[in-house]
Amino acid sequence: MDQSKIGQFLKQLRKEKGITQEEFAEKIGVSGRTVSRWETGSNMPDISLLVDIADFYDVDVREIIEGERKSGMMNEDIRETAEKMAVYADAEKSRVLKLAQVFGIIGVIALSAATISACVKYEPAVGSFISLILSFIALVSMVVMTLYVTGVLSRIVKNRSVMIAVAVIMGFACFSVLKSVMVVGSVFIVMYMEQQKPANRTEGIENYDKAYLAEEFSADMTTNFFLFPDDLDNAEEADFCYEYKTGLFDTEGSFFLTAVYSDEEYAREEERLSGITCTVNDGRVDHTQAVKYDETMYRYPAYIAIDGYADDYEYALMDAENNRIIYVVLGYPDPEELSEYSDYLKTGPGAYDTEDENTLERFCIYAVKGADFDGYAEH
Repeated sequence: MDQSKIGQFLKQLRKEKGITQEEFAEKIGVSGRTVSRWETGSNMPDISLLVDIADFYDVDVREIIEGERKSGMMNEDIRETAEKMAVYADAEKSRVLKLAQVFGIIGVIALSAATISACVKYEPAVGSFISLILSFIALVSMVVMTLYVTGVLSRIVKNRSVMIAVAVIMGFACFSVLKSVMVVGSVFIVMYMEQQKPANRTEGIENYDKAYLAEEFSADMTTNFFLFPDDLDNAEEADFCYEYKTGLFDTEGSFFLTAVYSDEEYAREEERLSGITCTVNDGRVDHTQAVKYDETMYRYPAYIAIDGYADDYEYALMDAENNRIIYVVLGYPDPEELSEYSDYLKTGPGAYDTEDENTLERFCIYAVKGADFDGYAEH
């Protein structure tokens, strides 16, 4: 079948009638664009329309299929067969369209629920942002497909005023999507560049400065380093190191301070740790929260200020046998990367796996969600 030849034949028949594509399209019940596609050979008429086209142009269906005039007209048997084929094609198309409509509506409802859920549970992160954008694109695609198979889209296309409104909305939507793509592209470029930078590692007790740590990392690490001592004047031995990498959305870091005290100073430091509190205002009232004591999560008993909130951790491990205290702050910890500090990490496998969790609901003395406060207030 030569589609180009058929298209030229249809164009010739229309010109012989002396009508435009729009006029012919109106008589057949299709759009002018559809007729144009037929005549250029980029598309073929549906089988259900062949008899109507043949009758209108006063030609044989076989002549349309072959793209040229033949002697003799279509006999009644051929016409009857063609008409039955058209009815059969319509029935089959109707059945398929009904199934497509049902699944399309189900898909729109499911994707709408998924997109709303993603918005409600959204946490600032590249993966969450990409998932949300993909859900939205899938939802828009499903809506367009459903409108098409239900015939609503064709009615919208025929209505000029509605088409203008849709064009304006789509223009704004495309502009927004373009901006989002540019932003996401920039994010990936920046993140890629950040990933190429080695983490900054600092060691030595001479580098310990609590005031500097709190000023430099408090926002990114969700901590004011309350558990860490102001100085190490009372420690007999001490060791300090930290490693961090500043990213676009968060700072990955690990801070380890190990201090050995005399019996008296160890007891005094434990008393200080056990009494640490933080007062946070939720916009209406103050909330005073205290560190919690735990003997099961780590190899040593621990005083905990943050346990997974915003994927951060702050705790002090009490090695009473050696009068040693290990002060720790972690941001987005990876146990494999911190294998040299495995004695200072949680003992349970997968303890740091917070996938699909709202980490903002986890324990932190520096943040609170009030009964009438839909959000978090940082200290």
